[in-house]
Amino acid sequence: MDFGAILSRAFRITWQYKVLWILGFLAALGSGSGGGAGQSPQTAFRFNGEDMPWMRNLVANPNTILAGIAVFTCLIFLLSIVFLVVGIIARGGLIAGVQQVETAGNTSFGRAWAVGAARFWHLLGLNILLWLPLILIIVVLVILFGGAIAAAFATTASARGNPDPGAMVSIIGGGIVVLCCLSCILVLYLLLAMAIQTFGERAIVLENAGITDSISRAWAIFRANLGNIILLALIMFVISIAFGLITGLISLAILIPSIIPVISEASRTGVMQASTTLVAIFGVVIATILAAIVNTLFVTFNSAAWTLAYRQFTGGLAVVTPVPPVEPPLQAA
Repeated sequence: MDFGAILSRAFRITWQYKVLWILGFLAALGSGSGGGAGQSPQTAFRFNGEDMPWMRNLVANPNTILAGIAVFTCLIFLLSIVFLVVGIIARGGLIAGVQQVETAGNTSFGRAWAVGAARFWHLLGLNILLWLPLILIIVVLVILFGGAIAAAFATTASARGNPDPGAMVSIIGGGIVVLCCLSCILVLYLLLAMAIQTFGERAIVLENAGITDSISRAWAIFRANLGNIILLALIMFVISIAFGLITGLISLAILIPSIIPVISEASRTGVMQASTTLVAIFGVVIATILAAIVNTLFVTFNSAAWTLAYRQFTGGLAVVTPVPPVEPPLQAA
């Protein structure tokens, strides 16, 4: 496999066909990511030194808080479903877009999206079949680990103040051994499922394969090209680290100057002024947007590279370079 040709072609497609960035953004949005932040309970800052009466009203009416939590949870659930659907269609659209570029010399958002939407149910079925066993393995891990802890506590309680250290060590040690074994199985299955998903989705989009046929097709490609797949995966992993470093540096360059004044002022006076807080919020928004753009570029580039690799593994059609039409010669008068 000519890795240099695949990566350079994937880069050119990503840069030239910026319409794919929209699909890349939607695909990244559907992959799901989140984070949270906490605050020490010993410190409570007031916004601009003034109490907030709406907060006192919420505390005085706990039913309002519960209703708000319920509505927020339902909203998050519905948005997750929407993002999941959009993300799956966008991933199919990215694959179709690269294929259209390679076979027809051009693509558009509508054409690529239409293919992804047409293959949605097969793509969804593939994802369910692949990731449902992973969920079951995680549930088994939690049950076994929790059972080992419960058995250890039960042994201690039954000893009535004279616990047997050997029994506790055996129970906890056995639980840890089983947990480690299942964790290894979990990691191996995760890697295999990612590979099958990568090639299975392309079999569905590019070859119109069914759900089970796509898994068989992906497994055959995986076995026949294991060495090249591992090398390409390692290369893409290194590139992802580079994209991550770029994202981190851009985010820090924006967040540090905008957030440090807020933290410094709040630590010194216990008050967050509106001006510095708005600057910090603006910095977070800008950093988030730039990070999303960088992530979108990587998602698009990564999808293009694996689609080109799939085409090479399966003997795909050669690249079709659009040739401008030749004007017929003018008739002599």
